[in-house]
Amino acid sequence: MKPSILAIAAAAMMAAPAVADDHDWEFRLGVTAHDLSDHVEDGPNLTVGLVGPEIDSLQFLWSPRPYLYGSFNTNGLTNFGGAGLEWDFPLSDSVSFQPAFGLSYNDGVTDIDRSAPPNDPNRIRLATTRSLMGERVLFHTTLALNVELSRNITMAAYYEHISHGQILGSGRNQALDNAGIRFGYRFGAR
Repeated sequence: MKPSILAIAAAAMMAAPAVADDHDWEFRLGVTAHDLSDHVEDGPNLTVGLVGPEIDSLQFLWSPRPYLYGSFNTNGLTNFGGAGLEWDFPLSDSVSFQPAFGLSYNDGVTDIDRSAPPNDPNRIRLATTRSLMGERVLFHTTLALNVELSRNITMAAYYEHISHGQILGSGRNQALDNAGIRFGYRFGAR
């Protein structure tokens, strides 16, 4: 990942406790099915995340929580990491809807060499085995249904999408769609 993205994300996570003190930090581990829409890339992704406390100064935006996230493909294909904001909308005492939005950085293939002849073996291999991301920096959108199993343990089913949406880039935009489950551990008590 680019050092500047990591530095900004780390600063945001460190500043979060200063602006909010009524929610806990949460560490998450999960697994996702990789590239559900195109099925070009294979293998599950292992995921890791850290979510901070609500940012009270952003109450006008429904008090989101900052997050850091990493998704690592077990077949050595596209990995990505990101940072952004996550919201928690309760549906019942133990179930909540958690949408999130941020930016991500990926190490995938951005495009094929368009100057190579159509029968070039490398061009054919990339076009048939890799999602062509278009850009390194992409939007990261997540929709999750979260269940509190106990005071400190959570479990969620979630869907995520990374793409430039023709906003952060133009042209190639195969993107990635992943879905999976994650378990979370909240530090401290609510």
